[in-house]
Amino acid sequence: MPDARTRTVESISNAKAELDRALAELDTIRAFDPAVVGLVAHAVSHYITVTTATVEMLQLTLRENTDPHAANLMQHFVGRLVEVTAPSDFPLKPDYVNLELLIQRSCEYYRRRAAPQGVAITVETTGTMPLVWGDRVALAVVTSNLLANAVQVSPPGSTIRVRVAKEPGYVTCAIRDEGSGDLPDPQHMAFARDFIRRLDGDLWSDREPGGGANCAFRLPALDE
Repeated sequence: MPDARTRTVESISNAKAELDRALAELDTIRAFDPAVVGLVAHAVSHYITVTTATVEMLQLTLRENTDPHAANLMQHFVGRLVEVTAPSDFPLKPDYVNLELLIQRSCEYYRRRAAPQGVAITVETTGTMPLVWGDRVALAVVTSNLLANAVQVSPPGSTIRVRVAKEPGYVTCAIRDEGSGDLPDPQHMAFARDFIRRLDGDLWSDREPGGGANCAFRLPALDE
């Protein structure tokens, strides 16, 4: 009879296989009611938060068999679910958000996508970050869109530099690539900008001296 460790490893493998099938089926879903999509996205997002914490604990004892990427992958597909709605229609559910941690996890997902292209992603933080008041799902979608664009325009051997910084009254996230310097498509940025504006923040992009582009957003920081 298999021992507890073996059964746990088998359960994780089966769950990952089921997740792959579910994510494949997600691409075939058409959504018509933004309110329903928002409710589903938030419910799944909270489940993913619990799943991520569980994976992190399992890593302490099953390091070689657990895969934190699975939780990041689920969060990415929640973002895909939200993208079928209009930002103005998507029902926000603001909460206390650790933006630094959210950015770190999103970067971990995109590192796997960027690695085959020879593109690196680094994250720099400055100081202790206060929480922001925002919607986790909307912020995950914004971050995903900006990182996806940076990966797309980055040439092999280049680095995408992500910086999370505390500023007076705000927490800012800047994503700089080493591409041609072309700014993202306005319609692509409009999607992210609408979400950030609804959260009382700002989003902008500009060309960097010497090449590349910088896309950044900031959100009001909560009092420490």
